[in-house]
Amino acid sequence: MSLKANIDQVVEDMREEILSLLQRLVQIPTLAGDEGPAQDIIWEKMKSLQMEMDRWDPPDDELARHPAYVPVDKPYNNRPNVVGRYRGSGEGRSLILNGHVDVVPTGPEEHWTSSPWSANFVDGKIYGRGSADMKGGLTSAIFAVQALQKAGIRLKGDLIVESVVDEETGGNGTLACILRGYKAEGMIFAEPSSLGAIAVSNRGAQYFRITVFGQEGGIEYKHDLVNPITKAFELFQAVEAYSIMRESVVSHPLYDNLYNTKVPLGICKIQGGEWPSTVPSQVVLEGSIECLPGEDIQAVKEGFKKYLMEWNAKDPWLKEHPIKLDWFGLWFEAAEIAPDHQLPGMLADTAAEVTRNTPLIGGAGGCDLRLPILHGSTPAVLFGPAGGMIHSVDEYVEFEQVVACTKIFARFAMDWCGTEKEAA
Repeated sequence: MSLKANIDQVVEDMREEILSLLQRLVQIPTLAGDEGPAQDIIWEKMKSLQMEMDRWDPPDDELARHPAYVPVDKPYNNRPNVVGRYRGSGEGRSLILNGHVDVVPTGPEEHWTSSPWSANFVDGKIYGRGSADMKGGLTSAIFAVQALQKAGIRLKGDLIVESVVDEETGGNGTLACILRGYKAEGMIFAEPSSLGAIAVSNRGAQYFRITVFGQEGGIEYKHDLVNPITKAFELFQAVEAYSIMRESVVSHPLYDNLYNTKVPLGICKIQGGEWPSTVPSQVVLEGSIECLPGEDIQAVKEGFKKYLMEWNAKDPWLKEHPIKLDWFGLWFEAAEIAPDHQLPGMLADTAAEVTRNTPLIGGAGGCDLRLPILHGSTPAVLFGPAGGMIHSVDEYVEFEQVVACTKIFARFAMDWCGTEKEAA
């Protein structure tokens, strides 16, 4: 039996273990600030594989000084990153497999078919918040190491598994790994791309807040007052028009044929008013603007600001009472590696060996991919098991994809890192 065929059989024999760990992780509500209990489980699992272990709370002050830092509301004390290194002989290329353990909020739990923390296994799918995004891929990464060990395979290069916190609010967990010195010749983020796609790029993004001012007063005086709700509605339409313009003029080969929005921009949150019968003094709108690889998010922000100020100057009221534009919270730089880079090419070949289908090379939205590429001297891609209803009610991951992904990660580590020999 070949080494790779042996890997596949070893993974098949670990099905119950893979399912058990994944269900345990999904059953833990790892919302931002509550990642610790799941990281405890991951620490113990990787430690049992005799990996060289590292665990630390990302350093708030050091992170805040880095140009890629994303401001967050919750500090990182008691929110550890966990990293395990499967040490190679030192003669091959190193590889990082990265997964984030944090998840987005569930919304009203009564909207779910069963509890978002149930981890129910039904018709080949594991349901629960974070099952697809991205505890399924993280589980595949951990068991790829176990599969290599059980198959008696010694790698030449190091294989590093990172379980990070706080990806969903910006990526500071992955940034903390880079600052701690974790870099490699290649890196895979086990995001749920499905095994039929490999992403080599990510869009940039920035949250914004626009305050529109008006004249507060009782509803009986509404015809004598400037209602900021009316102005906010006009502003909403102006932003939508700018979004259409952006879609028509920006271009990138990995994004031009997307079935949905190529380069998102929109207002998604509006707040205004203190009393049902009082015209409010102001309305606050919040949204996000994105950019494609090759664009500078700072330049895109400046272009958007210039447009808003030009629009503002055309309105007699707003010219005297200008809108207020603030940038806040989550922001990303755009990043990419060449589609013909050896990393996605080799990964596509490995995936095709297991699934009999060659993945498509494409682009992704905002994610941690930018960090190793721009700040860690590490080429990186996104690739992981398929799921559905991500960030939505009844999220799930397909278990067969988790199993297949485990085989692919183990096989790819053999090709990328190189192998010594089969142990006796």
